[in-house]
Amino acid sequence: MKLVVLKGGGDAVPLQPIAPALNSTRAPGVLALSGDQMRWVLINMSPAVAGQLGTDARLLRHRGLADAPVRAVVLTDSQVDHVTGLLSLRDGAPIHLYATPAVFEELTHTLPVLPLLQHYCSVHWHVIPVAGESREAVFRVEGQPTLEFTAVATDGPLPLHSARPAAPAVGETIALAVRDVVTGQRLFCARSLLGAGPEALEWMQQADCLLLGDDAIDPRLEAGEQVEAGEQLLAQLDQVGARRKLLMPVPESGLSTAVPAGVLARHGIELTADRMEIDL
Repeated sequence: MKLVVLKGGGDAVPLQPIAPALNSTRAPGVLALSGDQMRWVLINMSPAVAGQLGTDARLLRHRGLADAPVRAVVLTDSQVDHVTGLLSLRDGAPIHLYATPAVFEELTHTLPVLPLLQHYCSVHWHVIPVAGESREAVFRVEGQPTLEFTAVATDGPLPLHSARPAAPAVGETIALAVRDVVTGQRLFCARSLLGAGPEALEWMQQADCLLLGDDAIDPRLEAGEQVEAGEQLLAQLDQVGARRKLLMPVPESGLSTAVPAGVLARHGIELTADRMEIDL
């Protein structure tokens, strides 16, 4: 299994400082997965990554990533940063889209990305059956016969446009466990430790590689409180036996802001960068 991180950190510098939002729903980058390094599945799709796929010649070294004849996309939620990039793919290849019933509902009614998209390109919907009492589901992705996916319900954070902010449905946010059935290697990726829930924490213990969005610290906390919260998160991550632990940075937020890079490194935690490659 090969992973490529897209727009998940790197040398981009904002023109102006970014102030932490009080209710931040900013989402870090997109992950590309492949079992054969010829066909790829994208985990979420931001507008920045959609543009990158069409303009970054350095991605051509990954056969079938920039010039895919069919796009497979798995959505972990309906966050704006995770779904609006689908519209930027509207003039390209057919899309096989995998999402839970709750996410499909959001993208059909509250944030109607799918009705718009279907006017432009072929979209094949694949429902991930995490809903109601079913908090986990195993599924396969078109073109990835050697990868087994398990979706695990998590508890947020919800997008600001959520139709049910007070009573979210099961499946509005999920984490993903991916197993390479040939090598046995396991990846676990989640938005963050915040709200991961007991099921997700259990799956983390089985992972060879852990990939987390780095937005698990409330930016409203004072500096000292952020450090304390960071130490608590580090203690949790120390309990996970994965040989690689990676954080996808969020500007001006998260563990990588509260804790010096040297401390993260001593705990075996890496920060991702754009086009970073991980082989499992």
